[in-house]
Amino acid sequence: MNQPADEKPAKQASVAIPDFDLSMSDEEIAGRKIWLEFGKNDESNIAALDSLVREHVDELLDFLYDHFLAYDDTASFFSNEEVLKRAKAGQRDYFLKLTCGDYGRDYVANRLNVGSTHYRIGLDTRWYLGAYYRALTFLRRLIQKEFKSDPEKQDRIIDSLTKLIFFDMGLAIDTYNAAKLQALREHKDVINKLETERTVTKSIVENAPIGIIRLSVNFDCLEVNSEFLTFVGRKNADEIIGRSIFDLCPDLPREDFKEATRLGTSKRAMAERLSFLNSEHDSFYDWSVWPVRERDETVSGLVATFAPVTDSVKLQQQREDFVATLTHDLKTPILAANRALKLLMEGDFGPVQDSQKSIIETILQSNDSMYQMVLTLLDVYKYDSGAKQLAMIPVNLVEAVAKIVGELSALAKQKQIEISCVADDDLIPVLCDMDEIRRVLQNLIDNSLKYTPGGGSIRVLIQQDEQTTTISVVDSGKGISEEDKPKLFQRFWQASSGGRYYASTGLGLYLCRKIIESHGGKIWCESEPGQGSTFAFSLNNVDIG
Repeated sequence: MNQPADEKPAKQASVAIPDFDLSMSDEEIAGRKIWLEFGKNDESNIAALDSLVREHVDELLDFLYDHFLAYDDTASFFSNEEVLKRAKAGQRDYFLKLTCGDYGRDYVANRLNVGSTHYRIGLDTRWYLGAYYRALTFLRRLIQKEFKSDPEKQDRIIDSLTKLIFFDMGLAIDTYNAAKLQALREHKDVINKLETERTVTKSIVENAPIGIIRLSVNFDCLEVNSEFLTFVGRKNADEIIGRSIFDLCPDLPREDFKEATRLGTSKRAMAERLSFLNSEHDSFYDWSVWPVRERDETVSGLVATFAPVTDSVKLQQQREDFVATLTHDLKTPILAANRALKLLMEGDFGPVQDSQKSIIETILQSNDSMYQMVLTLLDVYKYDSGAKQLAMIPVNLVEAVAKIVGELSALAKQKQIEISCVADDDLIPVLCDMDEIRRVLQNLIDNSLKYTPGGGSIRVLIQQDEQTTTISVVDSGKGISEEDKPKLFQRFWQASSGGRYYASTGLGLYLCRKIIESHGGKIWCESEPGQGSTFAFSLNNVDIG
């Protein structure tokens, strides 16, 4: 079958199967027809059946489906009436196209789709070969009846129809087999990929520099890596498989592990002192535990990791001890220098000129600032090490805060900033260390004074509810960016050039946080650039009566 001269070559009939296309060019279609000796005369012979098939297509379908539904294997493909209805509609369309007389690209694409559908629904070739035979049987009887007066025409039409049925079967079987082969290849690729991922994952877990253990819901050890074995002094995992994690590490908090199983939440701790089975001394670990979930979201076990951080903890402790010792040793010479400067200004070492007094005052102010920085460093160390002792007493915060605001009002007036204190009525006393709270409030107000322009305002608000008392310092300053806000209360943090907090040790707000947290309270900041800032902290109310 040659292509017309005006038709573009290499057009193809194709059917899409997931990640796979089976396509047939016009040349391939023509080659199959030549092999079956299916030509124009055959197309004409079959076209003579078109009206006859349309008239009897419902009988043909009944003939087929009576047979399909009589066998459990084939009946199972039609799970309900809706599926059966759709299947019959598809078969009707198939048989109406069978006698259309045009068996080119569109027809082939439709027949290729038949094989694709059979594979998708799991209909093996052994079943639809029987269906083709049954359809051919019905149509042969129909032809014999319709053309009984012309036996030769009967033979010609039946011969042509048989060729077409075999042509269709070949297309459907090719598509079915191609789809199945592609699925096998993809399945093999998936298996190989999973195997590779499993090997890589196993290698990562086994060689990870942290201890990893998988637990049952009863906290029994199911699997461990090599690093974890070193924690418990074992070389063989079989020696600890089946044992409770709390036997291997009695210091672990049972409630955290129970909660991870019960609520399906993860838990973690940083630099926690733990003692493992057979270990000679306690060590520090960062550890975490999280649930393992099944497809139905039920928790089937836990995974825990343990990262040894003893060296880091000791190094940090050494650094902090060094800073504490250094700052403590700096106190005495600074105080001695200040005392000498004051005596010098008072003339104890002879007359001092006014110009000299100005220089001495500047040096004295610098030394005072240095002394305050030393005290801040020492206090930070005390809070971080847990050595700081608070003197908790009932305090009337309204009176104490008003006094602090009054002390700073002169400085505010000098900078042309309005400062005020506003409090709720009938506040109950709060149990706190007022000296430490004073440091927090002075630091917050001092920051607002530094970064609020002349003509601005600072309000100190005291509010109380049933659980907490909140003190807020609200200013009309330049504000703080969203990028900087999360870092405000970190140790040694200072904003970038042009930011609000750029001239300090970077410990002021960090110390404020440590003081408030040691009281069991919270401290936070609310601010927008150009809209001012609110620094606030809350303290828990205590019933003292």
